[in-house]
Parts: sequence; C-alpha cells; structure tokens
Amino acid sequence: MPNTETAWPRDRWGLKAPFAAVHHVALVTNDMRKTVAFYRDVLGAEVAMSHRLPGGDGRRHYFITVAPNAVLAFFENPEAEPAAYQPPIQPKSGRALDHIAFFVEDDAALEAWYARLRGRVDNLSEIKNLQGMVRAFFFSDPNGIVLEVMAETPKGFDFPSLDDPDPAY
Repeated sequence: MPNTETAWPRDRWGLKAPFAAVHHVALVTNDMRKTVAFYRDVLGAEVAMSHRLPGGDGRRHYFITVAPNAVLAFFENPEAEPAAYQPPIQPKSGRALDHIAFFVEDDAALEAWYARLRGRVDNLSEIKNLQGMVRAFFFSDPNGIVLEVMAETPKGFDFPSLDDPDPAY
C-alpha cells in the first residue's frame, strides 16, 4: 500500500486524501449519440475512449473528458430508463447520485458558462450564491444527471470547516 502521507501532495486547502485524483465517475445512458453530442457540442468535452463491451450485444462504453485528468465513463444500455429529473440539494429517494460539480476559474467564467448554456440545456437554474462560498448554477444532461458549475466567491471554501454540532467523525 502506498504511503499516502508522502505519495501525493496535499490539496489546495492543505488537506490530505488517499488518492491523487478522481479518474472517472461511471454513469448509464440509453443513447450514446445524444450523450456524446451533449458533452461534445454543448459543453466542449472530447471523447477520450470509445469501444464496444464484450458480450456481442454491441453496447458502447465511452470516456468523455470533463476536467484535467478526469472523465465521465458512460455505459450504454438502450433499455435503461433514465431517472426523472429531480432538483439538486433537496431531500429525495430513488437516486444515489445527487449531482456532479465542476469548478471554473472565476465569476467571469461562471457568467460565460451560464450564457453559453442558456437555451441549450434542460432544467437550467438561476445563478445562486451558496452559503457565501460559491456562486453556482445547475442543469441536467440528456440522461437526467444533474450537473453544477461553480466559482468560488472571495470568501471561498475555508477547509477544514468542521462545525456540525453532532458530528459523524
């Protein structure tokens, strides 16, 4: 087992983590063409890997770039029924993944992304100030997966921030 104390640098807040980065999040789509078109044509991502899964049924498995050294891995299942859209950060059941969030450089980049996505995505929220730490907005991809774009405010994240009155740690 690698020595996590020295194997990787600490993150931007000085916190240690057991891994160097998140490589991918594996998700399901029932329409790979629509999924690729959304991530490539709307968000500007690239297909990093594409192949058919073994088994002879022709199912696709694609990796699509979303950030430096990070991809979303989509497994195609034409029979899959996408979950109905549910707004993020609300109590819900029937869905283990709430949303996937992406940082942008600054507030100007956040505004540019918002303008780029207006009229091109479903369920686009207004830009919100979230607890004074970030400004962010949410939208969904063609599979009903909720995505967030956020930029830190001058206050930003001040990790560690451990103020739960009944902590689970």
